[in-house]
Amino acid sequence: MATEFPIPQDNGRFIDPIVDGMQSDEEDNPSVFEIFNDTGPSDVEELPDGSAIVRLDDKILGPGDSPDFYENLAESLNIADLEGVAVKYLDLIEKDKEAREGRDKQYEEGLKRTGLGNDAPGGAQFTGASKVVHPVMAEACVDFSARAIKELFPVDGPVKTKIIGEVTDEKVMRAERKRDYMNWQLTEQIEEYRDELEQLLTQQPLGGSQYLKMWYDDQKRRPCAEFVPIDNVYLPFAAANFYTASRVTEVNDITQEEFELRVSRKLYCDVEIYRTSMEPEESKPQKANNKIEGKTSQAENIDGIRRVYHIYTWLELDDDTFSKGERAPYILMIDETTRDVVGLYRNWEDGDDAMSKLDWLVEFKFIPWRGAYAIGLPHLIGGLSAALTGTLRALLDSAHINNAPTMLKLKGAKISGQSISIEPTQVSEIEGAPGVDDIRKIAMPVPFNPPSVVLFQLLGWVTAAAKGVVTTAEEKIADINSNAPVGTTQALIEQGAAVFSAIHARIHNSQARVLKILNRLNRWYFDEQRMGEVVKDLGVEKEDFNRESDVIPVSDPHIFAETQRYAQIQALAARAQANPDLYNRLAVEKRILKQLKMPDINEVLPDPANVKEMNSALENVAMTLGKPVGAFPQQDHLAHIQMHLSYLQDPLYGANPIMAKVFIPNCLEHLKQHLALWYLNQVDSYASVALQRPFNVMKEQSLPGQADQLLAAVGQHVHQDTQAQLGPIAQVIQQAMAAIQQLSGGPQMDPATQAFVQTSMAETQRRAAKDQAEIQIKTVQLQQENQEFMLGEQIDMAKNTENNLTQERIKSAELTKDAASLQHEQFKTAIDAQNAIQATLNQQMQQPTLGAPNV
Repeated sequence: MATEFPIPQDNGRFIDPIVDGMQSDEEDNPSVFEIFNDTGPSDVEELPDGSAIVRLDDKILGPGDSPDFYENLAESLNIADLEGVAVKYLDLIEKDKEAREGRDKQYEEGLKRTGLGNDAPGGAQFTGASKVVHPVMAEACVDFSARAIKELFPVDGPVKTKIIGEVTDEKVMRAERKRDYMNWQLTEQIEEYRDELEQLLTQQPLGGSQYLKMWYDDQKRRPCAEFVPIDNVYLPFAAANFYTASRVTEVNDITQEEFELRVSRKLYCDVEIYRTSMEPEESKPQKANNKIEGKTSQAENIDGIRRVYHIYTWLELDDDTFSKGERAPYILMIDETTRDVVGLYRNWEDGDDAMSKLDWLVEFKFIPWRGAYAIGLPHLIGGLSAALTGTLRALLDSAHINNAPTMLKLKGAKISGQSISIEPTQVSEIEGAPGVDDIRKIAMPVPFNPPSVVLFQLLGWVTAAAKGVVTTAEEKIADINSNAPVGTTQALIEQGAAVFSAIHARIHNSQARVLKILNRLNRWYFDEQRMGEVVKDLGVEKEDFNRESDVIPVSDPHIFAETQRYAQIQALAARAQANPDLYNRLAVEKRILKQLKMPDINEVLPDPANVKEMNSALENVAMTLGKPVGAFPQQDHLAHIQMHLSYLQDPLYGANPIMAKVFIPNCLEHLKQHLALWYLNQVDSYASVALQRPFNVMKEQSLPGQADQLLAAVGQHVHQDTQAQLGPIAQVIQQAMAAIQQLSGGPQMDPATQAFVQTSMAETQRRAAKDQAEIQIKTVQLQQENQEFMLGEQIDMAKNTENNLTQERIKSAELTKDAASLQHEQFKTAIDAQNAIQATLNQQMQQPTLGAPNV
């Protein structure tokens, strides 16, 4: 049977507002309740889902909310004043153009050095001279663009989320909605965005700085993007930075039709329109680019192209009721043909008391240098590119000359015949002068030096020097051993990609500025945009774009080369394998598969923590099938627990042996979640009653000491509720844990099989005991035999020892006897010798002493 709950959840217990001297009056003890007071806006709108929309007192208004603020001031200000402003700024524009003529020439030189327009300078001028161009400049531009667009604009979109500060569900959901919507905008709605960005990236290495413009088109009802080359942007000579320049002039060359369209949409004033007969003067880089594209300017201005300057500057307008004569940012639009001001707009948001300048142009820098303009490849390797092209042309010209029929002919010699041009395999006759019998006396080939080996080696050295500036990580690690340590590979990658990684970090920051502009346009014009049904299902709202810091570019500013990511993944996998307890194995595996660009990762590696809220019946079925489930704070936890325990105790379902082995462990884990959340809800309920306002126990926050005392008192009441309402659950949980232990021992068998198994085991045990007894008997016998053998060996050894001693004694006695005999003989010999000597002496003494001896 299912467990019953005798006491309802709301059993009438409460905590008095006064706890340990702490009063509920906020004025008497404000420090207790300070953490629950959210000071700030005066207007808060609660939504049905529990969230709220906060409207600040100093609300920022867009064009839809404040059309008068964003109106075209050129239609209301004094015409004479506007004419004076136009004359002043047209003169300044001419000076700015003159100040950057050298810059345009450098950009033009870079375009020519690519060789795409067949007008690269240098080389010999004779007929047939080589016009080939070394591809180092074009190769570097294409390589940079390909790598950069891959990082900035992946397939899934260029936007990701980033939560600054405390992470809440509301912030995460809002950021994810914005991310999905802005990714849809940049990949589908703004259909030209990727093309314009790729054009910018191919030109960025050549121009040093390039620009991307974002604006909203009322007719298309969507944001728009446009690449603006550096030769169409003028900065003052004294400018040190693009974003802090006193004025930035953007050149707009538009057709007559586009100009009239802008007038009809009220972007420009309704002025008298004159059709221009001549096209505006092209810049030097534009002329060089036209040769690359194969375009030629028209003799007549058929499309009526005219030039309009958009000047982002600062003005002091006394007639402006908002700025009140203070220096403020404006956008000034001047038609070059009529020299009239066709547009003047405030360039800050309504409600911004600081009047901060709004960005519409975003600068993409290659390599920063002194001044407002960045430098590019023409500045870095322009000379090396020219040397490479000259060297390559010299080698090819030398080879061509050595194979060309260049000769000197003797004056007066006559050469006759139908033709003096000899084709291969052809035999021709010529006539020589009288007395000339050798053809070599008539004509002589001019001796030219062959292609120089030194020049060829120099070509290789200069190529390596030029590529060393724009090298990439792959070139640095091309020859590295596959078994090299991860740290070595990572170091080589960072060394190789040092230059491009820094450039990539700069374009990452520029992309972030683009997203901020797009966020602002969405905040202004979200309700007016055209969007499909799929986008409407995202649930995006205009208020989601009040913050612009929760979405950033998906590119990583620290990574430029793909090999760097693979090295990082390799290092991560190695560390996770070495320390499996410290790493989330699922997260590591998903990151590896994501880097390998495997599709449908969540399908092959489902996340057990990513569960959806279900009713209790579906949870029972899911746990039976081994699928993950989860408890949520707002659920009726006691009802869920009762439902799960009823299923658990049912012999046909949870207690069924075919289900219990999977269901019971999952159910116990799920019950643990419900119990923990029920505990938190009870604590929050009592604490909120005591404070007479929501306590929000689910929120992680620092609390004062009085709040800890409150929670201690609350804990006693919750303990009583637990004993009263959840007491019977403990016994059921213990029974479930015991069932798990029984199930883990293996499946149950039928009686016949169990008897057979027991009989077999008894026979096996009997045989084992018999074998053990036989082994013991044999062991005893072996021990006895071993003892008898050792005893015999000891007896034999004793006998042998005694015999040896006897023999040694005999030999010793014999030796003693022999020694005595020898000593006796020696003594006898000595006595005999002594006796002989004594006898000789006696004989001598007996002879007469006088007279001669006898002969």
